[in-house]
Amino acid sequence: MWLYFLLIFAILAWGAHLGWRWKQTREFAPQLLALRQQSGELPPGIDEKEFTDLYLRAEGPRAATYIYVCAALLTLGLAPLIAVFNMIWDTFWQLSGTSPVFERGTLIHTFSIFLAFMGVTVLLLAAALRRYYTLTPPNLRQVIRNLKEAYS
Repeated sequence: MWLYFLLIFAILAWGAHLGWRWKQTREFAPQLLALRQQSGELPPGIDEKEFTDLYLRAEGPRAATYIYVCAALLTLGLAPLIAVFNMIWDTFWQLSGTSPVFERGTLIHTFSIFLAFMGVTVLLLAAALRRYYTLTPPNLRQVIRNLKEAYS
């Protein structure tokens, strides 16, 4: 049980670190805009809020956020998933006539829990990757090019 609490603490610390990285990215955007405007790469009429939003989409730690959300969901969902799996397992075990081969704690039960958790993991990661690549924003070079064209 202590290991699970340690894992939850690690997930919370990881989330705090990720939030700090998003905050740093947001704070750096106005500085980058000023530098790009001083160098002449961007025209001076660009709104700071608009650039910050575009910069966060292009250069924010999106991949790390997706990985974090998947890890947090799997960590926090482990206990409920096993509880639901055991309820279903017990129902089928009772319907089968309570065979000792399929009792809780046997090798087949433990392996089935492993397979169920891996199946849920694969489905969650597939959904996350599909969303990540579907909503991939342009990179910073493309953002700067689009802003130059829009404000020229």
